[in-house]
Amino acid sequence: MAGTFVPICGPVVGDTVYVENVLVARDVAITLPEVTPQTADVSAMGTMSLPIWQLLENMEASITKIGQDLGLGRLITADIKSMEVRWAQTETDADGFTKNVGCKAFLRGTPTKIPGVGVEVASPSENEVTMMVTRYALYVDGEELFLVDRLAGIVRIMGKDYAQDLSVML
Repeated sequence: MAGTFVPICGPVVGDTVYVENVLVARDVAITLPEVTPQTADVSAMGTMSLPIWQLLENMEASITKIGQDLGLGRLITADIKSMEVRWAQTETDADGFTKNVGCKAFLRGTPTKIPGVGVEVASPSENEVTMMVTRYALYVDGEELFLVDRLAGIVRIMGKDYAQDLSVML
């Protein structure tokens, strides 16, 4: 529809990371998981690869934690853990008014390694913690965009579960 305005998402203005409801990091670099379905090749005027949303590739998240502290320790314990990432980003409407919008990601998983710790005088130590993720939900301004729960067999995007019909058949 011509003339319809889409709000302009701006920069992230702050973030926090919680592990088991305990604040462990603030204003850090975070990479949330990419959700990639496996594909199957079919013949349709040649070969075409179709996504299979009921079969997913590994999901991995990472956080670049500044310094060594108890927050880093909570991130790297070898247990399955719940993590919540919160951030605020700006959004500008059609009239030019800007507001902050809250975003949240909920993750469940386990660390894949203990990061190597680099120490250099007069420089902060940056430690990348990676996590293998089994559950991932993303909310923007209180609305669920998606929920992927590998162990429960859920792939819900904008309210539609793309794996639900599979569980009914099995």
